[in-house]
Amino acid sequence: MKEGPLKLATEENTKGVLKQELITYKVVNGMLTKQTVTRNFTRTKDGDYLDTVSDEPLCEVKENAG
Repeated sequence: MKEGPLKLATEENTKGVLKQELITYKVVNGMLTKQTVTRNFTRTKDGDYLDTVSDEPLCEVKENAG
């Protein structure tokens, strides 16, 4: 990953951080979709993190005929 704010945010110390989210908007099968990747820093019993991904279709996207 190249230098920039996103790289710094993913590499910084997570002490005191409870949750991080990365939101991406993309077109999937003709639908504008909001994808949210979440890392919950509340550790499980085995010391792992809880990561989830959710996709939310927002609206249909039509290509311009122009």
